[in-house]
Amino acid sequence: MMMPPSQPRVGFLLAILLLSMPSSLVSSSYFEDKINSKQNEEAVNTYLQKGNNALASGNLHSAGRSYEACLRLEPNQRYCLINYASALVDLNVEEEDESIKQQRTKKAKEMLKHVLSLHPNDGDAAFNLALLLQDSSTSDEVTKEAARLYEIAVAAADNDGEERWDALANMAAAKQEVGEFMGRYGARRAYERAIVLLEKIAQQNEAYMNQGGTFQEGEQQHLQAELQAINEYLSKLYYGYGTVLSELSASDCQKLQLGSEESLLIDWVEPFVKGSGSEKEHRKDEASPNYVCKMNAINALRLAVDLNQNNVVAEHMLAAMTEGQIDSGRASNEFVSALFDDFADTFDAKLEALGYKVPGLVGEAADELLAISGQSSYRSALDAGCGTGLAGRFLRPLVSGQLVGIDLSKKMLDLAAKCTLSKGCGLKDENAADDDGDKPLYDHLASLDLEMTTLKDLDAGVGFDIIVAADVFVYFGELSKLLSNFAKLADSSGEHGAFLIFSCERIEEEEGSMWKLQKSGRYAHSKSYVVNTAANAGWLLVGYDEITPRYEKGEAVKGHLFRFSLGKDLDAMDEL
Repeated sequence: MMMPPSQPRVGFLLAILLLSMPSSLVSSSYFEDKINSKQNEEAVNTYLQKGNNALASGNLHSAGRSYEACLRLEPNQRYCLINYASALVDLNVEEEDESIKQQRTKKAKEMLKHVLSLHPNDGDAAFNLALLLQDSSTSDEVTKEAARLYEIAVAAADNDGEERWDALANMAAAKQEVGEFMGRYGARRAYERAIVLLEKIAQQNEAYMNQGGTFQEGEQQHLQAELQAINEYLSKLYYGYGTVLSELSASDCQKLQLGSEESLLIDWVEPFVKGSGSEKEHRKDEASPNYVCKMNAINALRLAVDLNQNNVVAEHMLAAMTEGQIDSGRASNEFVSALFDDFADTFDAKLEALGYKVPGLVGEAADELLAISGQSSYRSALDAGCGTGLAGRFLRPLVSGQLVGIDLSKKMLDLAAKCTLSKGCGLKDENAADDDGDKPLYDHLASLDLEMTTLKDLDAGVGFDIIVAADVFVYFGELSKLLSNFAKLADSSGEHGAFLIFSCERIEEEEGSMWKLQKSGRYAHSKSYVVNTAANAGWLLVGYDEITPRYEKGEAVKGHLFRFSLGKDLDAMDEL
């Protein structure tokens, strides 16, 4: 499943120049210094400075104690509130107790919200609260609120004449995720401003390194490492910028061309063209707003790859934008792993928001095949590309023996490993049973390449009765190798043979392609291509449905669900 592009957030901001707590969330619940009961500004400033010094030196518990002392004297002291929130968030980095981490995060949010209730335009509090919201966001509403808070931070910096590329970068990512592309504080302009500012910093670093002077010991290596880090982040920004340009509507591109929306990076082709006939029409196309937006999007993605050769997500999307001109026929392992590792923690919630149906449809199809074959259960099952285990939840009741899951993303597998018969993998917390003897949902999980996996890799003596792949084929264009390997992993020697169920995104037969890498970065396949390729690998089609796997931007995604058998000729379940 291709998700909206995600950009890593720039970290928490310390306010240099919350509320009174019932109990301490740092190592000591009380400060030792005795102070006069009369609150005074000098004492507040002293504790604030002590806290800032401790925070800057990494002594987080000491910083927390000083900020607590400050807030006991003045509960509304904004900088003590903001910086105490920073200390609590930093303490969570190495904290293993999840309940303590949740308490600290909750308290940090409360303090930052309190600051904003007193000072609605405080850029530091808005920026830090936005970070906390965006990092844990599982809904558009939360992300929209984070985007609004980033806008406050950017506007505050603009009013103070500051250049906050970090706030711009984070705002751009949040605005892009909720589809707010245009306007003064839209994703497109925010990416442009962040890129211009960060490139200026990179140029200053390069100029300093190339001035030919004498460096202190280790200084040059430090500057080189810093420049590399800047270029890697610029690569991420250009990736985000390119994907935004690729999604702009014709009217939005026209606004840029006419100048009603300023652009810092796009160069426009002169709309007046010379020539005649087909040459003139071609030049008109090159001068059109859509064409220029597309070409600038492609250039941005190329720059993303040039700045960081390891940006596999940008590389894949560049192939999609250039309509497969540099396509290898499947998404790289690195791309899939990076994509899903990034979205693992919020993956299920975001799919639910898209009306994602494939796991349930796969489960229903597996149940139907079981009934038609006359079996009471499957002996074993392989969940190919299992992700967080959403399809496994539907398969488990149908499988009496081993349920095995394979995925490239180790973070997805870590989440699937936490699933039990009564908890996780699509079950809501309120529906989960509390059973100390609960067993894992999967019997075995492994990080493997589906085209290369062998039964030996899975410690399986014989193959599987059924293999399912829910929304996995969208990362493969050419399917022959994958379907042939699935035949090797299946056990077709039994009385009922073996079954294969998978979904694809769909292109129509008249589109003239067997498969196509779409602008979304996902592959789509024609029915005839899938059926013929599967037949060449020994699979016989026994069921087919056109489906809507999910919705994107309110529109139904075209898909289809296939059921195949191996080793037994079943009558087709549906009119094919």
